[in-house]
Amino acid sequence: MEAWRLLDLEIEQDAAKNLAIDEAIFQARIEKSVPPTLRFWRNDRVVIIGRSQKVCAEVNLEICIREKIQVVKRFSGGGAVYHDLGNLNYTIVLDADDRLIKGLDISESYRVLCSGIIRGLEILGLSSVRFIPPGNIFVNGKKISGSAQLRRKNVVLHHGTLLVSSDLNMLKKALAVFNDEADRSTSTRSPVTRLIDELNHEVSMSEVKNTLLQGFKEELGIRLEPGGLTELENEFASRIYYAKYFFKRETFGTAGLESGKI
Repeated sequence: MEAWRLLDLEIEQDAAKNLAIDEAIFQARIEKSVPPTLRFWRNDRVVIIGRSQKVCAEVNLEICIREKIQVVKRFSGGGAVYHDLGNLNYTIVLDADDRLIKGLDISESYRVLCSGIIRGLEILGLSSVRFIPPGNIFVNGKKISGSAQLRRKNVVLHHGTLLVSSDLNMLKKALAVFNDEADRSTSTRSPVTRLIDELNHEVSMSEVKNTLLQGFKEELGIRLEPGGLTELENEFASRIYYAKYFFKRETFGTAGLESGKI
């Protein structure tokens, strides 16, 4: 059984640092210095948009400024998402020729890498869990999870979200796709749901993580070994953070956001 590294690592108050860590893991795998990795992490309130999206089209700027919600552009594609501490994020980094996805087209690779989430939800007691291409998971016709990928130099980074107990009212206010600005957004509007609503009871984040770990082990046939970031990953993460995010976020004040140039 193949051994993967498990990282339970998050910087809740700075979404950009979390994204820099994801990209650092990806870069380190390209350098062949770390094993395939599964990471769990969370952000406090933030809207994260896809690499090719524009803030002015995807984000309700007035709400984000008033509520002091961070706005960050990630390095992978896909649509805009809202995170808070009721949202669990996961990241998978592996080689494109890994036995799990070797020879698969991108759509099928999404299906495989989302399978641990789907199995975990089933273990928790949910039924009618469906994978909807390219990388979405629906429960009873409502979206509960979405994901995006980045591929470079024979390495794949797949990261996604799971709505556990997020504030759906704030999600709908912060994302333009749910309001009058929807015609400008390139994100896909879908009805959304949360794990606690589908279960009809509260569930701890640790219980969710443990159950998803079981799902990944069963579906991917892997052994997970807890670990930490390497010195190289920390170096990469620091470099990426300051080059891509630290100075950029200074423009994410009221003037910068309203300029429509971000």
